[in-house]
Amino acid sequence: MAVVPGFLSKGGDKKVQKSTTLPVAGRSRHFYKVKDSAIGYLFLLPFLFFYAVFSLYPMVQGFVISFFKWNITGAKTFVGIANYAKLFQDPVFWKALTNTLVYVFVSTPIFMLGSLILALIVDSKMLRGKTFVRSTFFLPNILAVSITAVIWLNIFQPYTGLMNAATHALGVKNEIFWLSNLSLVWPSIILVTFWWNTGYYMLIYLAGLQEIPVEQYEAASIDGATGFQRIWRITVPCLKRTHLLVLFLQVIASFKIFGQVFLITEGGPGGASRTLLQYIYETGFTTFQMGQASAASFILLAIILIVSLFQLKIMNKQED
Repeated sequence: MAVVPGFLSKGGDKKVQKSTTLPVAGRSRHFYKVKDSAIGYLFLLPFLFFYAVFSLYPMVQGFVISFFKWNITGAKTFVGIANYAKLFQDPVFWKALTNTLVYVFVSTPIFMLGSLILALIVDSKMLRGKTFVRSTFFLPNILAVSITAVIWLNIFQPYTGLMNAATHALGVKNEIFWLSNLSLVWPSIILVTFWWNTGYYMLIYLAGLQEIPVEQYEAASIDGATGFQRIWRITVPCLKRTHLLVLFLQVIASFKIFGQVFLITEGGPGGASRTLLQYIYETGFTTFQMGQASAASFILLAIILIVSLFQLKIMNKQED
């Protein structure tokens, strides 16, 4: 507190005429708060610059191009929403979109359940060599998509592949063509992606399992609960937030599936495994219809945004 002394009174006595409290501490806190924020934004500037140049600007340019007819080398011709209208009349686009949606709805529960089971296995007290097992399940996730594709192309090879060798050992005499069979191509892709990516979601579930109090399991054991009952009544409900996070990440990743499908099947047989991203790639860089490819990209972006907002709304409700 700063005190401002008054003047001497007529009687010669020194009196305090007025006292004023200056908000020195408050102004200091505000100053340091602004300073910290400024320093934080200063450190963010390099990232924001590169993000704006290499992400935001191409996105805006892509949206503009979606209203033009352009083959990369020639002049751009404004066509309005003709590219979007052409997409909705293209059966190849609808087939690719349908393939992607089916993959999202079929693969997501498989990946979530599989990663949860793997997390329960590596978190088991009876498991020996936990570090080795966890590393074994997670290591495929660090492989490049090209390496993953080469590995599984050899596994799925007819006559010489590991999958057919395993089926022959089980008594199946006929040769199975995994990647050229209409009913087997998508299960094969799901198997590849499961092997490649599930270790990542396993770690997320494993982190969630560490937060569940041990006392709940001990109390359930005293009450006579079986192992399945403990998982169903304690583990699954306590992992509600983890389920939502894995669901959010997996759905977005499934919509963006491209690399492993393109390298393993190239969209075959007969376009049965062509995804929406592959359609965008082929439209833009094979037939050079950049406007139509950009329009398809923003349709995919709109779908992902709608699904993401819906999921975020559910997650916020769960937190409340």
